[in-house]
Amino acid sequence: MTTKQKFAVAALAASLLAGCGLNGGAPQVSSAAVVNIPMAPMAPTADELKQEQKVVLLPFEMSEQLHAIAAANGYASLEQALLKAGNTVIERDIAAKMRSELLVAEKTGKYRTSGLQAADIAVMVKVVNADLSSSFSERRSWTDKDGERHTSPAECDFKGKTKMHVRAYRLPDMIPIGTYDFEGSATSSTETNNSNCPISTASAEGLIAGATNTAIVENQFKLLNELVPPYYVIERRQVPGDQNKALFRTTLSSIKGAKEGMKVNFYRREMRTNPLTKEQTVEEVLLTSGEVTNTIDGNGSYVLVKKADEINKLMLGDVVKIEHDRCPEGYYSLLGSCHKSMTLF
Repeated sequence: MTTKQKFAVAALAASLLAGCGLNGGAPQVSSAAVVNIPMAPMAPTADELKQEQKVVLLPFEMSEQLHAIAAANGYASLEQALLKAGNTVIERDIAAKMRSELLVAEKTGKYRTSGLQAADIAVMVKVVNADLSSSFSERRSWTDKDGERHTSPAECDFKGKTKMHVRAYRLPDMIPIGTYDFEGSATSSTETNNSNCPISTASAEGLIAGATNTAIVENQFKLLNELVPPYYVIERRQVPGDQNKALFRTTLSSIKGAKEGMKVNFYRREMRTNPLTKEQTVEEVLLTSGEVTNTIDGNGSYVLVKKADEINKLMLGDVVKIEHDRCPEGYYSLLGSCHKSMTLF
């Protein structure tokens, strides 16, 4: 991609992002009056409002030297992604101590440890692949349609590829949440006449680290959207005379990753009974969606919901969950890949 193309893409991305702001569309909290709304049938208790979702991220499974580079970089990146998504991540040394028992639990279906070390969710990752390849291109010359002569030097192109198999379980019963393949690649090139394409250890490790970062960046949304912690509706505000916009105060705070313009979904918890087994389970039924406004603090945020029929569905205690974009903050999506956002000035 040329510099001019990069600038055009960056400008397009910036303009799209600029059009996503809510400042002009959301009513001010000060001008909106509190509206009494009913309590949801399965509203959270005071203790549930204080609960944090605890995730244990086990040390990555690996078997080769390059796998260790992928494992070290992958663990750090995935841990940060889980934390930014509002989860509490169990400390690494505790996770390492829990590893053997959780690997056994994965086979037996029951995790028996309880108390302070227990988590709500276990995430296990295996480095399946960490490969480095190269190709050599001879020096070549050609003439373009305008008669100008061009020369490309001899060079070696290098490519690092990683693949990780990610599994997530709900504890203590090891209920499967999902399995995901995270794959990524990174490339570099060097001018050289050596067709053997030598590469330094540092460069090789850098490519594997880059490929691992790409794998996490482009695939983490699959896992994060399954592990979204629940937040709750605690208030509704309405601007007099405007029934098509309402502000809902939620427990999604700045500490838990709330950002202006972030999309959230609202759910109603309902009890379901299996007619054959009579077993009861709690299910979350999607009601509507909204966007976080710029009124965010350490205790919660206000979410804008539009359309009167959807506004009137919501009750106190309904569940609020973040919907993670395909590309995380600081990246934009282009041609199916995530690219780091560029600064124009």
